[in-house]
Amino acid sequence: MVIEACSEHAVVVDLPPLPEATGELSAVTEIVYETGGCDLVIDFSRVEIITSACISSLLVLHTMLIQSGRRLVLCSVCAPVRRIFELTGLDEVFRFAQDDSAALKELRPPRGEG
Repeated sequence: MVIEACSEHAVVVDLPPLPEATGELSAVTEIVYETGGCDLVIDFSRVEIITSACISSLLVLHTMLIQSGRRLVLCSVCAPVRRIFELTGLDEVFRFAQDDSAALKELRPPRGEG
């Protein structure tokens, strides 16, 4: 897992092929809890499968970020994983972007802010 601060407003997390197997999203949740001051992009480009534990951690992250006025965008989600989000109705909860560049562009503060 790679965590990269892309700006003062956003952090990109690059997940491994099987997230949550070693607690990656729990570590991200801890970082978000401690800092609470940035939007988050989670890059799914290497993720091949998503578990219920991963979905649960994503929901916790989403809730924490919303409560602190921040946003979460999932990017580069492959078709089989995206289908799981759709089947569970979570495609209506999470925001998605084609790739990390598009996600960061979506998170860019409006002109005149930040």
